[in-house]
Amino acid sequence: MTSKFWLTNLVLFQLAWFCCALLTANASWLTPLIVALHFALSPTKRSDAKLLPFALFGCVIDYILFQLNVISFAAEQFPLWLLCLWVMFVLSINHSLSWLGNCKLWLVAIIGAFGGALSYLGALNFSAIITSLSQLSLFTVYAIIWALLLPALIVFKQRLVESKHN
Repeated sequence: MTSKFWLTNLVLFQLAWFCCALLTANASWLTPLIVALHFALSPTKRSDAKLLPFALFGCVIDYILFQLNVISFAAEQFPLWLLCLWVMFVLSINHSLSWLGNCKLWLVAIIGAFGGALSYLGALNFSAIITSLSQLSLFTVYAIIWALLLPALIVFKQRLVESKHN
């Protein structure tokens, strides 16, 4: 199952993302179920759990941007579904996005800049998030953040999860 779990993880992450983007009002109770399903099915629960602190780090970044009014939400409070989406994203680093560990960090930074920023533009277009910034400004903010964040996550995973001294 380990070799094919990347596909399960990919489906669960996409399910979580679309749940958050399209079913925002229900996402706070649906996304924890998706996270629980991932852990129920994962063949690497222990290494997955080691990545969870990075989900909090990502959530703190979004919370700071929320406090700075860069992004906001229809419910006007910081949503639980965003934490669950961060959890699913960092779990993807162990599975469907594990190939990023074989890339040069500069390439991971470019992938992060475009992939991360485009994800937030998608959320904006689906009205999952709201911003007073132009789309270009929002893209730029998140491109800078993700160009730093994704390589950091890859290094974190390689040092903490893949370390021989665990």
